[in-house]
Amino acid sequence: MIYLNKSLAQEIVNRTMKIINRNINVMNDKGIIIGSGDQSRIDSVHEGALRVIEKQCEYEINRDDSENLQGVKEGVNLPIKFRGNIIGVIGITGHPDEIRSFGELVKMAAEMILQQAELTEEIQWDERLKEELIIQLLNGKEELDSLYFDRIHRLKIDLTIPRVPIIFTTENRPKLYKAMKVKLDEQDLIVMMSGHVIILKTITLKDQKWDHGALLKKMDQWASFLKKDKGILCRISAGQYYPSVEGVSKAYRQAELTLEVGSRLDPDKKVYFYDDYKLPVFLAQAESLGLGEWIGPYYEQLQKHDKKGELIQTLLAYLEENGDINAITSKLYIHRNTLRYRLDKIVELTGKDPRRVKDLIYLYLSVTKGRIKSSS
Repeated sequence: MIYLNKSLAQEIVNRTMKIINRNINVMNDKGIIIGSGDQSRIDSVHEGALRVIEKQCEYEINRDDSENLQGVKEGVNLPIKFRGNIIGVIGITGHPDEIRSFGELVKMAAEMILQQAELTEEIQWDERLKEELIIQLLNGKEELDSLYFDRIHRLKIDLTIPRVPIIFTTENRPKLYKAMKVKLDEQDLIVMMSGHVIILKTITLKDQKWDHGALLKKMDQWASFLKKDKGILCRISAGQYYPSVEGVSKAYRQAELTLEVGSRLDPDKKVYFYDDYKLPVFLAQAESLGLGEWIGPYYEQLQKHDKKGELIQTLLAYLEENGDINAITSKLYIHRNTLRYRLDKIVELTGKDPRRVKDLIYLYLSVTKGRIKSSS
């Protein structure tokens, strides 16, 4: 049952006093004034309210009564009932003959405010529970017991609907959360966690396959909307889709790692997708497990003798342009002989030749791992 506290009592006072131009008092079930248009009466005992609670009915106070009873003035006092129980008393100050007709109206208004407060409280509770359930889903199957699925069923959350976790990171998470909540489709889920806002975005499958292009387009639209319309700068990241409840946490972890790696390798980008960063994510995971030593220290060797960063820049261009000499020289604004000199210098410093596929793989892995590590 809803609890009649001072905040709710004062809300009843403020709203009912707009109905009639009279002072209103609200007393709790102990007869103590907890809301009033006359703040000096707060926390005092209202003996008329005690009579209402005792007799379980309306009680009028005339001038003679007001002189003999404690903490009262002329007026009408009525029980506030909620679900068949008296949880307080509402009093209208004034001569009973003048205000008697207002009594039931004010009482009804007070009880409607209580019903509205209970409904709001239930909605807020359901929202908090829903967010808790989403967090459990993101954390993995170890937290998904029978009670979890009972709660999911009660809140009418359909976990069979295909969804992909999208991570938003920004300095003002509450503002982003509010802005994105109105952008959600009916079956989307949203939660604000430490450091991130996460949306479990519903997706459409065709022949059990997911065309991620539509989601990437949506992510670009979100980033543009947040920046232009709301003044919110953010980064957005997505993992893959997995057709299982357990797959949500796996995709979420992918999105986390993609955001971490992508923001280091491509800090100017705002949208990151796991498929574009599979190998860097793998390298970051290998490094965190102490398994990155086998790749070799080629990045560090280049850094040590490449103060201007020209060799690493050349190697990256070589990778991006697939070894096309004309494209590389055009991109770097250098002569073919300069490119040849730089490639030979890379061989001299690392023992690996970018013009050989196997050596290029090692160089790529080492440079990618080094860039991730140096940006952390």
